[in-house]
Amino acid sequence: MQPITEDNISLEYYGAAVEKGQLRAKDVARYILALDEFMSVVTREAYGKDASLSMDASGFRGQSFDVDFALQVIGLSSSAIFCTGSPKDLITLATDSIKACIHLAGKQPQKCTPDRNENTVNIENANGKTQIFHIQTLNVISDPKAANSLDTFIREPLNKGLSSVKLKSSLFDVQTDASANDADFFKPLDFKLPLFKNTINTGLTIESPSFKDGNKWKLHDGQSSFYAEIIDEEFIDSVDKGERFGKGDLLIVEMEIIQTKTPQGLRAEKIITKVKDHKVAPEQKGMF
Repeated sequence: MQPITEDNISLEYYGAAVEKGQLRAKDVARYILALDEFMSVVTREAYGKDASLSMDASGFRGQSFDVDFALQVIGLSSSAIFCTGSPKDLITLATDSIKACIHLAGKQPQKCTPDRNENTVNIENANGKTQIFHIQTLNVISDPKAANSLDTFIREPLNKGLSSVKLKSSLFDVQTDASANDADFFKPLDFKLPLFKNTINTGLTIESPSFKDGNKWKLHDGQSSFYAEIIDEEFIDSVDKGERFGKGDLLIVEMEIIQTKTPQGLRAEKIITKVKDHKVAPEQKGMF
């Protein structure tokens, strides 16, 4: 199959070590390999799992340390999000992934709202600020291989004294850069990608209460047992004042169910935000 998309991208390093010609060849080789791994993850997210990337160094130039790469992507999946195979999608996804790391500042996103019609996602960071990115961005930065690659070719050189790292396209006006102040935002995270949050009202029986701050109660919903944190201050106050809670008691609650995607798989967290009623379990009477 013929290559379906081609572009040239540049990886550029700036700083005193570059100006003095003190970048170690061994380090540069590792940075290039890490970029290749990162771009392979980006390619699969943009064009499907069967797409592969050929990335060849085509030149070194400039007063900064610049490496130009010729890209070719082969094997576009018919089910890929970007069936046109535009090289702009590939570079935009790569640069948006770097921008998203800076936006998140090394912390988990608070909220993610995808827009399938525009192929974008609105990401809210820990400070409540939002930015719009390429729709596959979170899949890239939550991928362990991509995260380790960003750690190698961005965080490491910045922590070694370089002032900035830039990645840009030669065909399109698409680029991004990270400064030394952004370095630690590229540490790999045990990433939790929020998928959805749902609030329900339900009845739960107590299997094992907890009377310590931060401990989770073991509860049963009629089908299965699970642990949940209770954050209702009024309820916590009643516990502190000695209200009796025991196995088999019924709680009528408002509960949030938050599903996230982690490197280990899907995870569901349950948080009880309000306890509306508490009914003590009836005493079991003996036969005699």
